[in-house]
Amino acid sequence: MDYLYIILNAFRHLFNIQSYALFCAFVLGIIFSNERKTVTSICKATDNSKYWSMIKFLSRSKWNADALAITLIKLIQSTIKDWVYVYDETYSIKTGKSQFGLHFFPNHKYNSKGKNQSKYHWGHQFAALGILSVCLNQAVLFPVWVKMIIPGDAMFNSLAVLTTIMSNISSGLIIFDRGFNNRKVFKIVIEHKHNLLCRAKSNAVFYFPIEQKAKRGRPRKYGKRLDITTMNFRHIDFNGQILEVADAIVYTKMCPQQVRLVVRRTFSKKTNTYKYFSVYTTDLNLPIEKILFYYRLRWEQETAFRDSKQSFGFDEYQVKSSTSISRFVQLSFVAISVMQMFFNQSVIYNVETYNVDRIIETLGIHWYKPSKLTRGLMQAYLRYLLFRQLFSCSKVTLSEQTKIHEPLSKVI
Repeated sequence: MDYLYIILNAFRHLFNIQSYALFCAFVLGIIFSNERKTVTSICKATDNSKYWSMIKFLSRSKWNADALAITLIKLIQSTIKDWVYVYDETYSIKTGKSQFGLHFFPNHKYNSKGKNQSKYHWGHQFAALGILSVCLNQAVLFPVWVKMIIPGDAMFNSLAVLTTIMSNISSGLIIFDRGFNNRKVFKIVIEHKHNLLCRAKSNAVFYFPIEQKAKRGRPRKYGKRLDITTMNFRHIDFNGQILEVADAIVYTKMCPQQVRLVVRRTFSKKTNTYKYFSVYTTDLNLPIEKILFYYRLRWEQETAFRDSKQSFGFDEYQVKSSTSISRFVQLSFVAISVMQMFFNQSVIYNVETYNVDRIIETLGIHWYKPSKLTRGLMQAYLRYLLFRQLFSCSKVTLSEQTKIHEPLSKVI
């Protein structure tokens, strides 16, 4: 387990001595606690008797959650070669009115037959950034930065939070969902020298570039409207699958500059018609295969949200102030990323120690056969390693103890 402390040591310069100890307690408590990830459960999991010190660490201690996120991003990018950003928003459902920044938002699960029944949730809204890496054909998403969104607040609304994040990360490709098709959003991304990749809505309109002629008046920017059904589709081999794809350099009023539009066409036998899936990017040199591949992996952000809420306490905070809430959810993201970095080293250096079949066999799981190493398996295996350390034989010699823990010593 020593490698976990080596990773955490990269954040040492952000804290004083006491705060760093509490930081490690929070991160390790979120990973190893079997209960709900409240401050009380984390305090029990780390055997920390100073409960109020952990409360003050979230509210009064002098450390910056944004600086923590920036350090985490640099640490991950220094160890991974092929990476892209993924940006999305999520919600945290809460009850009561004593917490800061609670507001209503629609609950779309109550929609019945396309009609909204006016049901709402009461909670917080967050913007989140993830780093998506591809190592040995396995996609791994690291949740790295989360910030609270307060509608109607000029400092913490959706666009202001996006600006803060975009201005503090290195230039790269950022993947968005189709809900972000907005000129104001993309203008912020482009101003900070990033490229974007986004899915187009079904009613999106694209225009061909126009050749400028010497005429009086304001020059035209948009040419003839593009009809997707008349594009020149061709077959490409995408990971062993033959796809019908077309592309074009076009303009759209959702983005302030030219984009490369890629359209995939599939035939439906039930309706005897074609269905179209469209994505576009400001990186005009990005290959079609890469565009489709990166957007297919965008769903990893949704699974990261699910895992962070189910197993890493993202929505289980019971603190009141905005500072405490923001710091708690950021520590939840740090715990997930640190845990994944622990296992990702075996992928980077091509070590077979963390093979999925071997971990399942070690944990005694026979009813579950995943295709890749999930966050739940990572967390369960780390708890298994901790259990072996805590309950190892203490009266045997050093050589015998090495033999007993031979699989563990190979891992660490």
